[in-house]
Amino acid sequence: MIVIPFIYFLVLFTYFAMRQKKWNMDLAATMILVIISLNAIFIDVYDIYGDYGINDNNITLPTLILFCIQWTLVLIPIHLLSNIPLQQHMAIKEKALYVFFVLMTLSSVLMIYNQASDIQTALVMDMAEVRQEHYQELHEGGSGESNYLMLPATILTSSPFPTLALFFWFYMKAFMKSSVFLRVGILSASIIQAILGIVIAGRAAMIYWAFDFFMLFSYFYQYLSKEAKRSIILPVFILGGAATFLLITITVSRFDAADMNRTPLESLYGYAGQHVNNFCTMFVHGKGDAMLIDRVFPLLSKLLTKKSFDLAGHYDLVSAHVSGNVRVNVFDTFGGELYLDLGWFGYVGFFMLLMVLIIYIKSKWKVLEFHNVFIFIIVVVFFTKGLFAWPFVYHYTTYALLMFLLCRYFFKYVFKI
Repeated sequence: MIVIPFIYFLVLFTYFAMRQKKWNMDLAATMILVIISLNAIFIDVYDIYGDYGINDNNITLPTLILFCIQWTLVLIPIHLLSNIPLQQHMAIKEKALYVFFVLMTLSSVLMIYNQASDIQTALVMDMAEVRQEHYQELHEGGSGESNYLMLPATILTSSPFPTLALFFWFYMKAFMKSSVFLRVGILSASIIQAILGIVIAGRAAMIYWAFDFFMLFSYFYQYLSKEAKRSIILPVFILGGAATFLLITITVSRFDAADMNRTPLESLYGYAGQHVNNFCTMFVHGKGDAMLIDRVFPLLSKLLTKKSFDLAGHYDLVSAHVSGNVRVNVFDTFGGELYLDLGWFGYVGFFMLLMVLIIYIKSKWKVLEFHNVFIFIIVVVFFTKGLFAWPFVYHYTTYALLMFLLCRYFFKYVFKI
C-alpha cells in the first residue's frame, strides 16, 4: 500500500508535464511530493519505523487515500497560479517598492545583530548541546523577555516575509534594474530564518528555504533570461553547500546511527519520508476531539488567555487526545495537526475554505496582478511549510499575515491626498 502516494503523484506530475510542456511551479511542488513518497517507501523497505522521529507503522488504505486527496487540493491553487501571467508593479509604486525592499533588508540585519551573541555561541558549541539547551528552554516555558522596539523587525522577518523577500529577489532578476547591494540584501532577508535556525541547531528552516527557492525559481523560470539563470547558479551552489554542511552536522548530532544500528543514509530516508506514516498515525490514533485553537489561531488565543503560545505545552495537551505510544511532535503535515487540534470539523472546514479560494482564483484571476503576489506567497508558504506541520504558528506570524493584507491593498490602490 505504501507505494500508492508515489504512484499517484508520479502520474500527476506526468499529467502536468504533458499538459503544459514547460517547467513551472506546479511541477516543482508535485516533484517534492514524489520525492517524499519515494522516501516513505524506503522507510518501509528498511523498516525504519520507530526511529528518527518516525512513529510505528500505521499505514492504512483510507489514510493513504486521504493523504493524496489532501495534497491534491493544495496543489490545485498552485497549478492555477503557475499558469496565469504575472503582471508587473505599477510605475507609480516603484519608489514604495524599493522602500519595502530596504525595510525587509534592514529588519534582517537587526535580527542578526540582536541575536549575534546567541549565534556566536551556537557556532562554537557542539550541535547536540545547542539542541539540548534549546529544548530545555522550551520545556521550561521560557522564551526570553519581549523587546517591543524589535517588534517591526520581528514581524518583517516572520513567515511569510522571508519567502516574499526571495520572490522579490527573483522579481528583480527578471524585471528590475537594481543595485547589487540591494539584491544581496533582499537575498539575505530571505534566508534570515535559516541563519537564526543555527541558534537552535534546527534543520527545518534550511529545508523551508530550499523548497521556497526551488518553487520560486521554477515559477520565474519562464521569465528569467539565460544570463539571469546562469547568474543564479553561483549563489545556489554557495548557499546550498553551506546548508548541506550544516544539515549533515546537525543530523549527525541528533542521531547516533551506531547506537541504532542504522546508517546515516537511513536517517536521510527517515527525515525525508516520515511525513506519510506520521500523517496516517495521527488519523489512526488521534481522537480528533481536542478543539485546541492555540496553534491554528495563536493571536486569538493570546488575546483570550493573555499568554503566548507554548509549543511544548501544546504538544503535552495534544498527547492527551492520542491513543497508544505516539509521538505528536513530528512531521505529520498541516493536515495531521489540524485534525489533532480541531478534529474533523476543523479539518473539513479548512478544505471548504480552500475550495472557495480555488473557485475565486479560477473565476476572477486572469492575470496575477502585482498586489495579489501577497496571496500567492501565502499559498507557496502554506505548501512548503505545510509539508511538515501547521505553517503559521505563533502570534508574530499572524501579525505578519495581517501586514501582508495591508501591503496587498497598498500596492493595489493609488491614494490621492
